[in-house]
Amino acid sequence: MNAPQDATADRASADIALVCTHKGELRPFMRRLDRQRSYTEGSLTVRGGFLRETIRIVVAEVGPGFAKHRAAAHWLVETHKPAWMLSVGFSSALTPQVQPGDLVLASEIVDTHGNTMPVRCTLKPGGRIHVGRMVVADNHPEDVPAKTNLGTASQALAVDTSSLAVAQICYERNVRFLAVRGIVDAVDETAPAASAGMIFKADSRSAGAALGGLLGRFSKASEMNQWRQRAVAAAEHTDRFLAGVVEQIAELLERQRLDRS
Repeated sequence: MNAPQDATADRASADIALVCTHKGELRPFMRRLDRQRSYTEGSLTVRGGFLRETIRIVVAEVGPGFAKHRAAAHWLVETHKPAWMLSVGFSSALTPQVQPGDLVLASEIVDTHGNTMPVRCTLKPGGRIHVGRMVVADNHPEDVPAKTNLGTASQALAVDTSSLAVAQICYERNVRFLAVRGIVDAVDETAPAASAGMIFKADSRSAGAALGGLLGRFSKASEMNQWRQRAVAAAEHTDRFLAGVVEQIAELLERQRLDRS
């Protein structure tokens, strides 16, 4: 695989696309990419670069919302034509076996409206990596009872609000898909509203709420910093996992190219 020689080639195609809600979910991984370029496409922030010189990566920072993630996935397929697309981000555990700092990979994604989609995931569980069912909710559960009820109803390991949107587009367009979620909070924990907003949405309203909480009650600063560190740890664990997985995908793509030549 030869690296493109100009910005036009860089922007025209990618081997692997990653979709996230906000850059904090992939900040450590982005540091691995060489020759980075970025641009905006409507509400999307798009960044591209190379891993190990030859692996072409595009990352779309989408913002919160199922529809946004679906539209972004469709745009990525049309514009960058990746062979693989990964939905990556933060999540909450819905079972005691999954703890903060763990990773959950989807082998099946369900939602709260009766829809289900199997995901072809050949990666094996082990250590702090879990493989199983994820549930996509209309809104991220706000407290322990909400998480407990959702876990009981869905029998899922973890919850997010967008991975199914990306999976649907990949299924429709015959693009290989993987959902990777870094766990920030356990099923028996409740993150403060401002912290949860910053972690799972990182939108302007959440940022304003967090700032207002700090200005109004300085005693909460330490607590919010603890949750921020939780998110940082989840992103770092995700980064270490993604680096290996992306290289495995790249090797697979290279073998497929050689077989076709």
